Amino acid sequence: MRGLVVARSGARIEIWLPEQRRIALGIPRGKLQKHGERIYAGDWVDVRIISPNEVAIEGVEERANLLTQPPVANVDKMLLVMSWHEPDFSNLVLDGLLAQAEFLNLAATIVINKVDLALKRELPRLERWGKLYESLGYPVLKASIKTGDGLSQLREVMRGNLVVLAGPSGSGKSSILNALIPGAKLRTGEVSEKLGRGRHSTTEVRLLPNPNGGWVVDTPGFQRVDLPSWVNTDTLPKLYREFTNYQCEFNNCTHTVEPGCAVKEALKHGEIPKERYQTYLFWRDAIRRVERERKK
Repeated sequence: MRGLVVARSGARIEIWLPEQRRIALGIPRGKLQKHGERIYAGDWVDVRIISPNEVAIEGVEERANLLTQPPVANVDKMLLVMSWHEPDFSNLVLDGLLAQAEFLNLAATIVINKVDLALKRELPRLERWGKLYESLGYPVLKASIKTGDGLSQLREVMRGNLVVLAGPSGSGKSSILNALIPGAKLRTGEVSEKLGRGRHSTTEVRLLPNPNGGWVVDTPGFQRVDLPSWVNTDTLPKLYREFTNYQCEFNNCTHTVEPGCAVKEALKHGEIPKERYQTYLFWRDAIRRVERERKK
């Protein structure tokens, strides 16, 4: 029988059995037990019933992907939640998160949250950011828990997928899940000035059933951009998807000082947004600093 690991907390593994529409405790058997192979929430496993409430896990199916924070497998979609205010919208953070999603080969939808806080004079800038990312092929939703704006579109985006939310602390990830997923009781008010990260922390990773189909990871995903831990300077240009539309004179072009750089030529003609190029330079410098430290 096939099952989906919907919760992993220490040695406790909970498995959803679609054929029987119930959850059972999973116990690793054979090679899994002997070699201590890790099993993650989101894993599809082959199981055998051994008691009314328990199943033996005989094998783990090949994963499409594996995130490390939170540790969850086979994610279909990432929602990148950026608040307009409290904290203020940061295209630098957003571009870092988009690069991480590209690196993991995950479909990403951008959610600009708390749009109810946007002042009238800020609306053109809000629209401009939305159009910029839509022009790159990223879906953009504008949402507000207070007014209900965008929630119906979010439900459709999440339908039928295993979804993880990522974004800065305080951007409203937990509030969105609490509004959309019955039974979600995630703590809100995530901002911690001292730690610079969310207060919601747990060793458990659990998938919440989406009433419209699919699953949602109940632990907020990436809260800080940690690109230097994921990619090197050679990989970064490939993660800015608009750069890949241009063929430079050199295959390993860094898009900084090389002659015949098609990306810089496109930038000059307004074909590549200058805001994106600026964040690319920032993340490239951050990665180079880490690389230099590793060589010491």
